[in-house]
Amino acid sequence: MGWPFASLVLSKATPLLLASLGGLISELSGVINFALEGMMLAGAFGAMWATFAYQSPWAGLLGGIAGGILVAALHGLASLKLRADQIVSAIALNLLAAGTTGMLLNQVFDVYGTSPTVKRLPNLEPLLLTLFPDLGGGFGLFLGRLSVLVPVALMLGLVTLGFFRWTVWGLRLRACGENPAAATAAGIAVVRTRFLAVCASGALAGLGGAYLAIGELSQFVEGITQGRGYLAIAALILGRWRPVGVLLAALFFGLSEAASEWLAVQWSNLPGQIFLAFPYFVCLSILVFQFGRKQPPSALGKL
Repeated sequence: MGWPFASLVLSKATPLLLASLGGLISELSGVINFALEGMMLAGAFGAMWATFAYQSPWAGLLGGIAGGILVAALHGLASLKLRADQIVSAIALNLLAAGTTGMLLNQVFDVYGTSPTVKRLPNLEPLLLTLFPDLGGGFGLFLGRLSVLVPVALMLGLVTLGFFRWTVWGLRLRACGENPAAATAAGIAVVRTRFLAVCASGALAGLGGAYLAIGELSQFVEGITQGRGYLAIAALILGRWRPVGVLLAALFFGLSEAASEWLAVQWSNLPGQIFLAFPYFVCLSILVFQFGRKQPPSALGKL
């Protein structure tokens, strides 16, 4: 399969990695975040809308982040201020995002199902040719096909690792998820820290949604996330709430998505639904049969 397959794996893993990093930040602070699907949907629509309005995919990135933060702020308000059940709040927001994006698609663009075509984010090829004019061959082609968001997502994974391992803010955030009473006694504003963590998770999940709309495609399609927000939650659980584990789990699910597309081409005589379900079957199998004890934060979901 070679370099093209490796490029496809990284492309499929990128939105999962961004969303699962967002879920990691939220849940390590103590807030259950099953609303990643809704945040990604809002991010995808916001990215398309901003790109359409300003004719710039860079404005679209900001629109995607804003859409994710909007849903995250609603989740934080419901969970932390109104003290609603965090799982119920998240599921309600997923449904709200799905309905609202479909409604706005019709009201704003007067279409159903698929938005007008907008500009895409550039690939790495122009930057690589500028920096390394002699770069060629399979490896150069592999890098050039990748969206600019792919290395950004990988760098954000490393930044998240460093944030939790070596910074005071990371330790304080984890304290809020492990022992909020002790964190309060130490002078940490637990509710404010958790709210900011949820908003940060929305920004990352919105960025993942933006990648789907203006990185892979050039438009918003209803249901564009196709359950990737739930796969991101599965990556979070499989990675045992650790940055390195989440990174590896996201890459693994990216590999399963890429494999399903490759198999669909190889066995084109079989129903396509089989291959669409393949990543989710892999996800279920891994979560059911994985060995070792899951270790969520001690105060996850507790106010």
